[in-house]
Amino acid sequence: MPEPENKTKIVSFRFRPSQLEELDVQAKAVNLTRSAYVTRKLSGQSVLPARVPAVNWQLYGELASISSSLPAIGNNINQIAKALNTAKKKGEAIPQYLPKPESLEYALELIETTRETLREVRLALSGVKQNDDINK
Repeated sequence: MPEPENKTKIVSFRFRPSQLEELDVQAKAVNLTRSAYVTRKLSGQSVLPARVPAVNWQLYGELASISSSLPAIGNNINQIAKALNTAKKKGEAIPQYLPKPESLEYALELIETTRETLREVRLALSGVKQNDDINK
């Protein structure tokens, strides 16, 4: 795969102040820098409105981080539950300091419910309707 070409050339344009202001408004509306907006427009690439309003980006990212960590936590709980159930089937004593398998199953259900709620909140922040979401 060829290496990406670095941007080393500079091109200057002259704008009236009102034109530059309008250009900045348009770039901001699609969450792009002025340079990225002009580059996309000149190269014929699509310039779509930002799905997530700028004010929601930080919260949206934080929710994504929380949401992505939940499966790992759930997986760890699942492994503990499996080890406990295996010990129980073999007739081995379950150490008192470990949680009971029933409480771990409830924790897994709670994590899945929380994950679904986080997904719905992220969709609401982005302005995407639930049936529009193709990346569940």
